Amino acid sequence: MKNFFVLLLAIFGLLSCGNNAKPTTSNPPQRPAVSNNLSIFSYRYLIQDQQLMGTYQARANKVVDVYLKSGPEIVAMAQKGQLFGDLVILDDLYQAHLLKKAGVLQPFNAGTFGDYVPAEYIDNEGYWAGLTRWSMSFVYNRERADILQMRNYAGILDPRYKGRVAVAHPDSSGLVSMIAGMIAAHGEEPARIYLESLQKNLMGPPAGTDWGAISAVVTGQADVALVNGSQFLRYRNSGNPELFKSLSALDVEIPVDAKRDNYYNISPICMLANAPQRSYAIAMVEFLTVQDNQNFFSAAAMEYPVNVFSEVTEFLNDAYNVAQGNISAEMTENQLDTARELIRRVWGL
Repeated sequence: MKNFFVLLLAIFGLLSCGNNAKPTTSNPPQRPAVSNNLSIFSYRYLIQDQQLMGTYQARANKVVDVYLKSGPEIVAMAQKGQLFGDLVILDDLYQAHLLKKAGVLQPFNAGTFGDYVPAEYIDNEGYWAGLTRWSMSFVYNRERADILQMRNYAGILDPRYKGRVAVAHPDSSGLVSMIAGMIAAHGEEPARIYLESLQKNLMGPPAGTDWGAISAVVTGQADVALVNGSQFLRYRNSGNPELFKSLSALDVEIPVDAKRDNYYNISPICMLANAPQRSYAIAMVEFLTVQDNQNFFSAAAMEYPVNVFSEVTEFLNDAYNVAQGNISAEMTENQLDTARELIRRVWGL
């Protein structure tokens, strides 16, 4: 156990060097920007992202300021009237939905939409577009869980997993979007039954983050964690030998339902209503969604590209091979409020 907590410190150090790479600017503007720079609020700023931004700056002759903030932080700033800039990059469709409801976004269109980025990843009103897609997945102990069950959403409802399933709090995971996709596919009543059945198998009330749920499987407190599968792959393939060793007994599967639908999520990009650099912001969206840059941007986070001509990183092949299904991100967004309220009613969260 002591070694595991030492490992936690290593993970946080890893995140500080990876997802929390130093932004180009540290202090976000407190009022509508007067700078000629392109301002982006983003939940990620990996080394690969820095290289892409550098390429864009050189080609467009436009300085890019990146403010590193988590999705919930960006939403909180918007709700307080403190979000000023051009673009936001988020890690969950639900966050884009909350910004849209807050009235801080404006619609936009990019030249890559349609032919390269299909409609299922784009808001038909133009308020958001997916940069990558990912899925809530089952991360499990290979010796304690049945791999065939892990390939179906119903698998973790088996009584054998009573008290053995870990889930993060819905406000710090992609659970709301997953349940919204389920409602879009089957209706609210089946989703309610699913949540009630899943609750019987939870190790405790959903709390904390995806890493907390994964660590519960590592330490043997749980057999399965319902988490962002791409995040698990980022941990496992971080290059940290101790972290790789601690996760060696675990594996990941993307579940589907009986119709082969996967209730995937997207990492959306949105344009702020007060964007002073609208034309450069649209050019940035196009830049990030062309084929070559999609290969780079999506592979860095071990997520799926939205450009239909882009390649899927080798880390996402084999067992972790998402089934697209018939549920669009638009269909999911239409059910997000219903999904959040359903989780509150059933789980009291």
